Amino acid sequence: MDVELAHKIETAESEYLVSRVESLSRVRGNPFGARVFSNEAFPCFQVKASPSPMLNRIYGDSSGRPNPLLSLLKESAEYSTITPLIGKVSTLEQYAFAGEGRLERLRGWTHLQLACSVNDVVLNYHSFEIEEVTSHTLPDFAAIHASGFHTKPEHRQLSQASFAGLMSNERLKIYVLKADGQVVAGALMYLASNGVAYLGTAATRKNARGLGYHGALISHRIEQAKKHGSLVIAATALPNSQSRRNLQRTGLATSHAQALYRLAGS
Repeated sequence: MDVELAHKIETAESEYLVSRVESLSRVRGNPFGARVFSNEAFPCFQVKASPSPMLNRIYGDSSGRPNPLLSLLKESAEYSTITPLIGKVSTLEQYAFAGEGRLERLRGWTHLQLACSVNDVVLNYHSFEIEEVTSHTLPDFAAIHASGFHTKPEHRQLSQASFAGLMSNERLKIYVLKADGQVVAGALMYLASNGVAYLGTAATRKNARGLGYHGALISHRIEQAKKHGSLVIAATALPNSQSRRNLQRTGLATSHAQALYRLAGS
């Protein structure tokens, strides 16, 4: 595992997630209880209105300085906060230790982090209509995202608000793909400060899958990343997913695995 590259990918993903929580915190009155804070040099965030591991994370040094990390996990346990650990899939076991703290891996939250140099990608040329999202098409994107990721009805407003607040963020790009004038798929890209273009959330309408839309959105985002001067393309996918296969066809290769852990018994 290239440790330096792995840390760059993790930093890019963290920046992206922080931006989503910050956008929620800026909603008037902060109705979702969004908060971004620090554990020494590491960013952390939580959203009281959502139990999602995507929006409730504590970062820190789990081996060198585990106590601050453990303290924050204990203090925020009621918000289902987690911490990511990285390595090879075979090393990310069901239980891990941070100092004297015992951590338990969340089921279904072990992903592969993939990456490649922007100069090594293999683009999939297509004729689909892809454009940046607007205030008019954002609800369509949010609906597709909610359906694809099985967002509960009570959390859909929160999810859309997190994306709406990012439309003015120059580092975050949201794209939608149209067929016959209707939005059928969409995807995000975050241009991290370390030169990594992180290909975030992508989703396609259930009745429009298998038509090459996801692959087209991968290539489109990479083309845009090149224009913005990014040096590395990175993305996250489940090991056995079609998303992973599509990313690999574009040239991305597995860098490492990331698993999410919570305090055992919390």
